[in-house]
Amino acid sequence: MNKLRAMALIDGEHYIPVLKGALNYVREKYPEYELVATVFLGGTEKIGTPEDVKKALDIPVIIGHQVPPIKEIVETAKKYNVDVAIDMSDEPVVDYERRFMIASALMAVGVKYIGADFEFKPIDFQDVAEHPSLKCIGLGKRVGKTAISMYTAYVLKQMGRKPCVVKAARGGPEKPTALFGDRLKLTPEFLLSEADKGKHAASDYYEEALMAGIIAVGARRCGGGMVGKPFYSTEVDAVKYANTLPVDFIIVEGSGTTVPAVYTDATELVVSALTPPEHVSNFFGPYRVKISELVVITMAEEYNRDKVERLRGLIKELNPEAMISEVVLRPKPLGDIKGKKIVYASVAPEEALEKAIIPYIEEKYGAEVVGYTRWLSNRPKLRKDLEELLPKADVLVTELKAAAVDVATRMALSMGKEVVYVWNIPVTVGGTDIEEGIKEITKRAIERFKKRKKK
Repeated sequence: MNKLRAMALIDGEHYIPVLKGALNYVREKYPEYELVATVFLGGTEKIGTPEDVKKALDIPVIIGHQVPPIKEIVETAKKYNVDVAIDMSDEPVVDYERRFMIASALMAVGVKYIGADFEFKPIDFQDVAEHPSLKCIGLGKRVGKTAISMYTAYVLKQMGRKPCVVKAARGGPEKPTALFGDRLKLTPEFLLSEADKGKHAASDYYEEALMAGIIAVGARRCGGGMVGKPFYSTEVDAVKYANTLPVDFIIVEGSGTTVPAVYTDATELVVSALTPPEHVSNFFGPYRVKISELVVITMAEEYNRDKVERLRGLIKELNPEAMISEVVLRPKPLGDIKGKKIVYASVAPEEALEKAIIPYIEEKYGAEVVGYTRWLSNRPKLRKDLEELLPKADVLVTELKAAAVDVATRMALSMGKEVVYVWNIPVTVGGTDIEEGIKEITKRAIERFKKRKKK
């Protein structure tokens, strides 16, 4: 039987004979593990010095310099080709928060992390993409991930590539389904005809295919683990299907905080300025930051500058090499609204709508916004708002989200109103220019793919 190479995480809050006994316990009770090294996490109450531990144990002991010693843990895992880390430490050296820091670091290098009553497994990424690829993941819902994924596809098109977005969503089709946005025209009538067939015509893959003019493949997922793996998903099959289409680059977009279980050549992460800082620095936020080369902070409005700076600092601390792009999302109507009275439907926060988005629409496109609703994700509230607002307007201007088709579009057309959809475009306001960042990570992905396929 091939044994799993294991390292033990130990501390100085246990006497040396106890540490020896624990290591022997692993050898006796878990024959599937081969102990190859230990990392000393800290604490000196029950020992003389860490060097005493190093001399007393019969396997290599790597002494950490911080608590927790993330650098030494990762380096040891790589040096000894470790499969699993066994945590034999305890409070006060390692508390819950520090354990999550350790877990995130180990997940990022593909090492299982277990303790007395817990187990975290790295995602088993399936290497199925037959073209260069990247993951676009998010640290929360409503962070603008779809907008960034779609813009990534747009930039790739400008680079002369033929991108395909694969999206497994909560409302995705039963079987992976392709939508050829390069052959279809985005109209209210087309979307309603799709909705009348029982399809979720405001699903992300519809939005991305029709607005960016690309091929998109819809899939479905249910649930998400703490590390990010979906409980159930058809995304692997969707990528295999994408391989058969006339494309040469695949973007696999996560849903919510899930991390698609598909091996890709690069990763970009989308974080909102409104994301709680502890979601970046704690739990499995650090894992997502560590595996990403481009981190996009959305909603980086002037009134959110303090929040943006806080997040930037946390991200840089976790991943100094990552490019960080700070952007605001601005609507681009896919139709003429100049001089018209409009109702704007969105999922954006009220503060963003009132302070930034509505003034931008009026100034940039010369429309008069007679009202807005932020309830595309809440059908009863959306209906109530539109019943009140649409009679005052000429046009419904809406994001293609949630109930945008089956409720908002249907109501507007029934009242004889024009419907115009908007594409939320990221505009760089700080850090790395988002277009340049996307070009850089896609170039890296292409180079890595070529190298991998030569082996």
